[in-house]
Amino acid sequence: MLEQFQWFLKKLQKLEQTVLRNHKIRSSPKRYKHLFEIVDRCKARRIMEIGTWKGEHSVKMINTTKKHWLPEEIEYYGFDLFENINEETIIAEVSKKPPSMNEVKQKLEKTGAKIKLYRGNTLHTLPEAVKNLPKMDFIFIDGGHSIETIQNDWEYSKRLIHNQTVVIFDDYWNTENSENSGCNKTIDSIDRNKFSVEILQPMDKFEKGRGVLCINFVKVMERTKTKERL
Repeated sequence: MLEQFQWFLKKLQKLEQTVLRNHKIRSSPKRYKHLFEIVDRCKARRIMEIGTWKGEHSVKMINTTKKHWLPEEIEYYGFDLFENINEETIIAEVSKKPPSMNEVKQKLEKTGAKIKLYRGNTLHTLPEAVKNLPKMDFIFIDGGHSIETIQNDWEYSKRLIHNQTVVIFDDYWNTENSENSGCNKTIDSIDRNKFSVEILQPMDKFEKGRGVLCINFVKVMERTKTKERL
């Protein structure tokens, strides 16, 4: 009788784990599919991510591009505050607290790719880093969410673009605070004669206290040098 109960309990636990996992998959933001589809289509070898956080998307991007490159040929450059973040910055940048840089680095190095992480505010780290960084194939801008930080991240990312580089911005949103946070102001100011700008669907919607928060990815590429749609 005890053995039957234990067997039943294990089956129930497995069923619960399956339900939770499936719910997580269904409820995860839909816009992130673009991240991995575009990395695959543009056959990115050099990836830069502003806002590495836990490195989960980083790992998936690296593993996606392994279809086209050997692990040791892939280069990943990640920027975040990591353990340097404080509560004041979390509020100012509308951010979440990331793990330590060493934790994330250990996770990313398991992919076999060449990993370079930068710890600190990109207002300071990015201007210095771009002096020695190569041109990137794919850039994901999803770090601090203040207007100043996003504009800074875009201005310096532009220096690392070649004629097929794809830049993805997160957090193009409908919030009433879009004048103070999110990428709306930066996206709306981009010169459409020089860059193609596409607001990607689907839009993710989240119930918030004051209504529904809608968020899109935005894809940016050099217009005059774009040879094919990615």
